[in-house]
Amino acid sequence: MDWKRLNPRVIQEFRANAGTVSGFENLPLLILQTLGARSGRRFDVPLIPVIEGDGMYLFGTNAGSTKTPAWVFNVRAHPEIVVEGENGHFKAVIQELPPGEAKTRLENKAEESAQLKAYLSAAHPRIVPVFKVEPAE
Repeated sequence: MDWKRLNPRVIQEFRANAGTVSGFENLPLLILQTLGARSGRRFDVPLIPVIEGDGMYLFGTNAGSTKTPAWVFNVRAHPEIVVEGENGHFKAVIQELPPGEAKTRLENKAEESAQLKAYLSAAHPRIVPVFKVEPAE
């Protein structure tokens, strides 16, 4: 998948249609605004969050790639982010889960999602990071 070509279209459609993007109609979608780990430039990345009773999580699956997505390096360097959703923006802090907790969360969610299971299998042996998003105070 050519994300560099797809992401700008998704972001444009997301913003033009209050968070609705063709092909993602039944999925939660957000735009993660990060600062580049090295450049400090702003990057906008469309992601599908995992919403669970205790919060919002982002999985660094990179659609099953064996390479870690760039946004992961950005949030590790600059954990203060902006989350753009269908109802506007909010400032947040993103925190990486410890490896054991991340693994458990991924395994549990993969039992519910064949797509996530396939992504994890394709990414192996890369360890997929998991992040919790908390609104900033």
